[in-house]
Amino acid sequence: MLMMALMVTSCAETKLKAGISEANKKCPVSLGLTGEITSVSYEGDVVEMLFTLDEQFANIDALSANAEESKSAILTNMKGEDTKKLFDLLIEAGADFDLVLRGKTSGKEFRIKLTPEELKQELEKPMPTDEEKLQAAIASTNRRMPVDTGSGIVMTQLVDRGDAVIYMATVADADQFKLIAKSKESVKASQLTMFKMLGPAEKQFFMLVANTGKNLGYVYSVEGSDETIEMIHTNAELKSVLGL
Repeated sequence: MLMMALMVTSCAETKLKAGISEANKKCPVSLGLTGEITSVSYEGDVVEMLFTLDEQFANIDALSANAEESKSAILTNMKGEDTKKLFDLLIEAGADFDLVLRGKTSGKEFRIKLTPEELKQELEKPMPTDEEKLQAAIASTNRRMPVDTGSGIVMTQLVDRGDAVIYMATVADADQFKLIAKSKESVKASQLTMFKMLGPAEKQFFMLVANTGKNLGYVYSVEGSDETIEMIHTNAELKSVLGL
């Protein structure tokens, strides 16, 4: 009986090592907004996966401060077909899982450790809808706000208004605010052109907005005034520039 158990365990470990070797051939694997799976290793009954985070869209300190929320969101984002196969092999072999989240720029790390049973429970959770993914992405973005664009405009908050996802922004002074108001149509056209040149991570977020049927817009304000400038790009326009 013991010999049979040892043979089964050995076979499972062999399959896991083969699966890890295959996974490394495909690395890096992009996971959109958050970053990429950079490498996978197996040593001492522990599978370690290095996840390199794009710190334009994820902050290591914010992730570690919200550990449980971060763990669930990242593991959900990793439930692709290939990754699921690797996780199944890991569970079969009874190996622990150590996910190392490392900031691409800062080098800071945050670790998520799971036993095979804990990983199995995570994988059995239902996949989130596009709407749930969008809300998670908005919450993640807001943890990094405010963001200074370097052009006298500061993005202060990302808001889901129901019909549209809105970037709330403040401008440096009244003169710049008036210039934006005067050139509203030109600014809107420039924004649409910019949408066509989005990086992979930004494009994935915008596609998520488009797939939920929402519009995308910007609301500008200036300190000392209640006046705002609203620029809304329709869902149809968004889908058109994104090629959907």
